[in-house]
This record gives sequence, structure tokens and C-alpha cells, in this order.
Amino acid sequence: MQIHRINATLAGAFLGIALVAGAASFDAAAAKELKLASFTPAPHHLNKHVFGPLAKKVAAATGGSLTIKLFVGGSLGKGPIQQYKRVVERVADMTFGVHAYTATLFPRTLIAGRPGLGNTSDEVTRRLWRVYDKYFKGEYKRVKVLGIWSNWPAVLISRTKPVRTLADVKGMKLRVTSTSDDPQVKAWGAVPQHMGMTDVYNAMSNGIIDAVYIAPSVLYRPWNFSEPAKFVTEGMTGPSNLFFLLMNKQSWDGLSKPHQTALDKLTGAGFSVETARSWQGADIRALKAAKGGKNVEFIKLTPAQAAAFDKVSMAAVKKDLAALEKKGINANEIYQAMLK
Repeated sequence: MQIHRINATLAGAFLGIALVAGAASFDAAAAKELKLASFTPAPHHLNKHVFGPLAKKVAAATGGSLTIKLFVGGSLGKGPIQQYKRVVERVADMTFGVHAYTATLFPRTLIAGRPGLGNTSDEVTRRLWRVYDKYFKGEYKRVKVLGIWSNWPAVLISRTKPVRTLADVKGMKLRVTSTSDDPQVKAWGAVPQHMGMTDVYNAMSNGIIDAVYIAPSVLYRPWNFSEPAKFVTEGMTGPSNLFFLLMNKQSWDGLSKPHQTALDKLTGAGFSVETARSWQGADIRALKAAKGGKNVEFIKLTPAQAAAFDKVSMAAVKKDLAALEKKGINANEIYQAMLK
């Protein structure tokens, strides 16, 4: 018994020394506060359930010597389109943004959002990271990647007209997130419209656009698209939107090795998949509310109706990938790699 007590005492002492040594390694590093810029309003799911918790985890992992301060609602600069530029120019140390808003910078990554590459945010994100090093990594040489993830495949949210067939959507002014969605909606006979998320509510209210093709979580807080819209159509194979959390290279290089190690452990592929899973919960809840008739009429396409949309959509995707091949991008190889 005496030997056991001695061993326990020694083990406790060594543990205490290890903890002190670990704390000292962070104490020796200069304390840092990183600015994270989000263009979305404070109640947005990512701010509340992803970026806020990430900041707490980073502070806990580093004994408070590395912290993240979240700036929401575009407080470090209005307009989501400029988020990539802001991180490169170090307006913020980290930015949350949408790949589609600077689509010319990410022609390969955006292939991961094409229709047919997953039925959930989780699935698309896992497939993206499985091929990231081989196909996408080269598009991020100017920044440090903390996360890339997908949202739920798009549903059609229409202002006044229910959509059940291709004939219903013909001629509609349809807001899409990315120019990569244009071939699909043009093939349907709709007219693609491009604008930032913060402009969509008013555009729908005023009839500037007839519908929006996007993940269902926007139906309710904080975007509330169910207010100017009356119908939600689900069932066709839709594209997924892609998002990033990036860090300025100088900000990253300015961190101590212990801080870099702590941040690496809390970000990357695992963080991205967790974010996708968290956010898809909001999409699933929104779909459930819509199916329950909360503010909108929910339309679920029959298999035959969905097949009519998908036949046209996938032909458009095939043509779009061929166009990218002509520009020297191995688009078909990337698409097929994600399907495996």
C-alpha cells in the first residue's frame, strides 16, 4: 500500500510538472489576439455555433495566450465579395467568405459544388477534403486555410409562383450563388441573377427576382426569405455552395510554434466536417418547418418531376465540365474523383 501511495504521489508530481511546463510554453509566447471578420449578422448559425465556439476552444487550448475576436455584420468592411481580399490585405487576420463571390480564383474548388456530388453538407465536405491535397490546395497559396465546407444542396424558393415542372421555371429571374450555377438554370430556361446575400431579401420583396436557388436554412432567421417568398420546391439535384475560413499568411507566420500547433489541431478537415454537420442541422430544421407550412407552401417533386429537372441539369453539368477542360482544367477528373 505504501508503494502504491508513493507511486501515486510521484505520478501526480510529474503530471503537475508537465502541466506547468505546458503552460510555460504558451506563457513564453507573446500573447496574440486575432481578428475574425464575418459578413453575416450576429444571429447567424456560423457566428453562434461555429466561430464563437472556435474562439473559446483556441483560448482554452492556449491558456488564453491566443484569442480570437469575432467581428460580425461586416464591421471590418461591408460587402461579402471583399472577404478574400480583406484576408490577403490583412484587414482581418481571418475571414469567413463564399468561394462563389471570387469564383475566378477557385475554378477547381468550385467543381466540388456541382450538382450530383452529395446529398448533404457532410457528404460533399468529406468528399472535398478527400481530394483537397491533389486538386484544390494549389488555389490557396496566398493564404492559410483553416476550413472549407459545403452547405446543403440548393432548393428552389419562389416568390409568387409554385414550381413543379420545367415549364414553371422558364423565364424566371432566378438568383444563384455562383456563376458555376448558370449553366444549370439556363438549361432550365431561367435567367440567372447574381447579387450578395444581403441584397436578396429586398430583391425578392420588390420583384427584382422571382426566386432564389439556395440552401433551405435561409428561409428563417437571420435571412427570413420565407417572408417575401411563398413556395419552396425540393427534389431536383441541386448544387452546393462552398465556404471558407482563411487566415492571412503574415498573421499565421507571426504566431509562435505552440500557437500554430494549437490552431492546426482545432481547424482543417475535421473542423470543416464538423462545421458542415452543424450547419446542415439548421437546413434540416428549416426543411421540417417548411414542410409543416411555416410561412410557405412546401412542394416535394415526384420522382418523374425530379427526373425531368435532373436530366437537363446533368447534361448542363457535363457541358460545363467540358468547357472547363478547354481552359486547361482537369474538370472531369476532379468530378469523378469526388464521386469515388
